[in-house]
Amino acid sequence: MDNEKMRLLTRPFSDIKSRPGRNGQAIQYVEGHAIVQRLNEALGGDWSFKVLEHDVREGEVIVLGELRAGDLVKQAFGGSEVTRTRDGKVVSLADDLKSAATDALKKAATLLGVALQLYGVEEPPVTPSVPRLVPPVQDGDEPDVPPGNRLTRRQAEFIGKLGRANGLSKGEMDERAKAQFGTTAAFLTVRQASEFIQALTNAA
Repeated sequence: MDNEKMRLLTRPFSDIKSRPGRNGQAIQYVEGHAIVQRLNEALGGDWSFKVLEHDVREGEVIVLGELRAGDLVKQAFGGSEVTRTRDGKVVSLADDLKSAATDALKKAATLLGVALQLYGVEEPPVTPSVPRLVPPVQDGDEPDVPPGNRLTRRQAEFIGKLGRANGLSKGEMDERAKAQFGTTAAFLTVRQASEFIQALTNAA
């Protein structure tokens, strides 16, 4: 994929929505139609999406979707809760499956760099300065990273998913992180994690 298409795919979104999540935390997201619009803008008609498998369970539906963009193929799972009336009757499995398919499309699109900003915290640009050499982490050492600047749980989970998508073991992921940042993946900062995600996405 050429650089211009990647630039368009990874351009930050301005219309970000928010909804309540678990444990009272707000979840930021981009609506499905905005993802489709971004894929059309960057790739024109050279992309497609289909559901490979689906599973209907008691409380949720799960789909495995496949996104093809040129010669790239990305797969991801998506899910949606089964919507029921107050007396427990299912409202519409078709609508629930469509929601799960949209979720799968959005997750597959992140593997192309779409909406990666939602997996990290935007920081103001830093004035260029003399590069600081980061000493490599020895086995058993933990880098002195303030807890508030440590990578987020969502970043850690997404890095794990990208590693599996690239066929990398945890040890191989840590070696890549050490080579790039001088520390293991678990102790990256928010900014480093965002850069690591982008590097893994480009390699996928």
